[in-house]
Amino acid sequence: MTEGVAQILSDLSREAEEAILALERHLHGIRSRVDTLTSELEQQRLRMQLHVEERLVDAGGKLPEDELHTLQSFEDTLASQLARAQALGQQLAGFLQLLAVSRQQLSGSGTLPDLKAAKDLLVRQAMVRAQEEERRRLAREIHDGPAQVLANAILTIQYLARLIERGDITTEELRQELDRVEAILRAGLSETRQFMFALQPTTLQQHGLLRTLALYLETLRRQFPAQLVVELPETLPPLTPEQELTAFRVIQEALHNVQRHAHASHCWLRIFVHPSEIVIEVADDGQGFRPGAVVPTSSGGFGLRGMRERAELVGGQLEIQSEPGHGTTIRLHLPLATASGEEGTTTGTAEERAPIEEQKERIA
Repeated sequence: MTEGVAQILSDLSREAEEAILALERHLHGIRSRVDTLTSELEQQRLRMQLHVEERLVDAGGKLPEDELHTLQSFEDTLASQLARAQALGQQLAGFLQLLAVSRQQLSGSGTLPDLKAAKDLLVRQAMVRAQEEERRRLAREIHDGPAQVLANAILTIQYLARLIERGDITTEELRQELDRVEAILRAGLSETRQFMFALQPTTLQQHGLLRTLALYLETLRRQFPAQLVVELPETLPPLTPEQELTAFRVIQEALHNVQRHAHASHCWLRIFVHPSEIVIEVADDGQGFRPGAVVPTSSGGFGLRGMRERAELVGGQLEIQSEPGHGTTIRLHLPLATASGEEGTTTGTAEERAPIEEQKERIA
């Protein structure tokens, strides 16, 4: 009797594995179709953008309101459909990974992951996506920044060497050119240090968010195209390390977008402290955009999604307000564990709060 039950359980486990595998194969086919549709929508949206640009050129930069509304409505529809297709593709990819892990675990240990394990897997996937996009963004920035500086410096030095060999340059001209190369390299060194700080803001652990922002803004102001107005409180309520890192990364990405895309005259960074949350706001008076028309494609648009995912991972919320010609405002809401006015609530830097965190770990 016991052997018979064992055989039945073994057969049922095998059937469960086969059912999961069959579902995986079916979903892989669906995902392939979704990827194909996503690619087609990306191409349609690109063609639509080119058509709008051509019409603007033909019309001298000013389209009739009805035609502009029709084109924008169609572009928004394409953007919405593309966003839905991409979201479905990501969800299918995550679910397929969960199915694969479940099948492997069932085959190895005879058990299936519980709900907590499934949620942990989804969180890890979101974190990996954010990390990979951050790496891609930094690679683009290094290519367009320090790498270009070094390439230009090398070309200039090679050019000067040829002039020296031919005797076609005076000592004074050579000195001026070398001074110019030195200035270029110093600017590249400053930008490289800014990248290093952006990659690993170690001061967050030592001194907290406010001090880290002060150091970051000190280097950013030298190259920032707009007038940067900063309004920060003297202290902040306690935040978790994850919340502090999220706040810094969102500010960093928002200011980067202003620097690269907004064409703004002014930019404001503000932090407001409320009893149950802190609100971080980055606003500009630049050209703005239509948030509904921005989707993560191969040419960009990942920054907004990355900020939103970071906020959600720490229980926060991201708001994006923008329209063409009227600037952009990004707000990050981070919940506080306790109200700032309650007894026992502490403020200060991460270094000052370290003993408290150690006590929490010992209690846990």
